[in-house]
Amino acid sequence: MTKSMTIKESGKRHSAPFVIAAILSAPLLAASPAAADVDSDAIDKSIVWVDTAWTATVQVPFKDGTTETYRTTVYAYCTGWFVSDTGHIATAGHCVDADDALRTNVYENLIAEQKFTGVRAEDVDWPMTLADPLIKIDQPSGIDGGLLSGKTAITAQLIAKQGFEKGDNALLRIADMKDTPALQLGSEAPKVRAKVTSIGFPDLVGSTSDVERQKPSYRSGAVSSRSYSTQGVPRTEIDTDITPGMSGGPSINEAGEVIGINSAYVHQGSGQANYITDTQTLRDFLTSNGVKLPEVASNTATPAAAANVPAVASQNTSEIPVWMIATLAVLVLALLAMAVLLVRVMRKQPTPATGANLPAGPPMPWPPEQGPRDDGSFRRES
Repeated sequence: MTKSMTIKESGKRHSAPFVIAAILSAPLLAASPAAADVDSDAIDKSIVWVDTAWTATVQVPFKDGTTETYRTTVYAYCTGWFVSDTGHIATAGHCVDADDALRTNVYENLIAEQKFTGVRAEDVDWPMTLADPLIKIDQPSGIDGGLLSGKTAITAQLIAKQGFEKGDNALLRIADMKDTPALQLGSEAPKVRAKVTSIGFPDLVGSTSDVERQKPSYRSGAVSSRSYSTQGVPRTEIDTDITPGMSGGPSINEAGEVIGINSAYVHQGSGQANYITDTQTLRDFLTSNGVKLPEVASNTATPAAAANVPAVASQNTSEIPVWMIATLAVLVLALLAMAVLLVRVMRKQPTPATGANLPAGPPMPWPPEQGPRDDGSFRRES
């Protein structure tokens, strides 16, 4: 038998359903603070332009048996981000790697500059010598408070790189630079369908607006799958569009932690696949090259320590999501209805005298069936 339960508070009585509503709603309110908002202004300060130039010397043979030596320069425009507070910058490996695609770009550039006709870059294999890349780091003036915003580009040192199939990560460093706003790195790879935001400087935006006042673009989507390169290196497929210029920028989770570097997009027919580098591969690459990653802020972190972690804005736990309020409202209404029915049923049961011993009778049906009233008529309980 279920016992009736009451509680006293400020001289008022509350029936059991109201107590149950309070018990059920309390854990929801305590366990579901407002979701953290990513502070894009703070993240912007960490995002940089990575402009790489290669000077190539090419020997071009002609049909009469002679050769001519030409020089040309090709550029790669990518994105990067500070990964330490001592000037280290992460970007995509292919942004600073002299791969086959770069050689093809050199031929294309040379053919266009010299106005060669009847020849395609894909069909030639002219002897080529590539100088070491010259890497410049800069920030557009549109990034308020950036260390490099609107200033002269600074030359960066190439510390290490991985080819596309081996991880596609690269590490640069601006010497003697301190207090750079590093982003936090996630501790594990994201799960499929987890939300992700890819950040960078798309070429299309820069070419259709004032590039000097450009701000990083934020493109949100979700994780599509976990896949592997031909070398067995894991990488993450996302449904966010990664377009030229965004390579090397960070992709972050809902907490503002970097979970990979914008790596590549692949077109085939009308479809496109987008990839970012693997979280653990990136972490191992950076730490093995001497990068001291920023510590994850704890609940006991001092204001000064928290100021060094720009990825996530402070949480406001006083705000309650709308969906939670609606859910609680429906729950309370349902319990109120149950309370009304319970009160109506209890009023029909005789109240025994104090100390009376009543025999156990047959259980009352629920809901009550049709029965005769005192006046001989019938009714149906609702």
